[in-house]
Amino acid sequence: MKPIPPLILAICCILAFSVVCGCTSAPSQPSGEGAGIQDVTHPVLETKTDLETALEELDMLAGEGLENVTGMEVVMVSGTAVTETASAGTWVLGVRQENATSLLVYSRGTWSRFAWSGDLPDEPLHLDEIVMPGDLYRLHAATIGVPGKQTDLLLEGGTYTIRSHSDRPDAATFDARTGEAI
Repeated sequence: MKPIPPLILAICCILAFSVVCGCTSAPSQPSGEGAGIQDVTHPVLETKTDLETALEELDMLAGEGLENVTGMEVVMVSGTAVTETASAGTWVLGVRQENATSLLVYSRGTWSRFAWSGDLPDEPLHLDEIVMPGDLYRLHAATIGVPGKQTDLLLEGGTYTIRSHSDRPDAATFDARTGEAI
């Protein structure tokens, strides 16, 4: 049998010494609650925001130079998982800007822009001339749904379409300028 070279023997001794010292110098924890492996991940809370707040945040980003809204036409608004107070988990704006289309998505408190090659409506929306979703949901609470239920909202061509999340989904349509049922 060949003798072990001194360098390899020294490395093995150092590694063994490091492992033993590392294991014995760890602070002791009492057994019971808090001992052992613990889950350190926290659940992501879904935040819901009304459209007005999301648009204000987009304006702030534009004012700070972080989002370019110059010459942007909004042609579609969509809200997903909208509550009876018109707060949604996600707001999507279909926009046309500089002969390109994109989707601006507001979710979990941040705006993101995605290039979009699909079709979008031709008619631009003038958001300062429409009934905002919060007002629409208050005006038509009985028609739109029962508290606690969620809906999806789509605004295009001057018409709101609201669909309920239920076993038998219903849809209701409203004029975006007047808020009247169609």
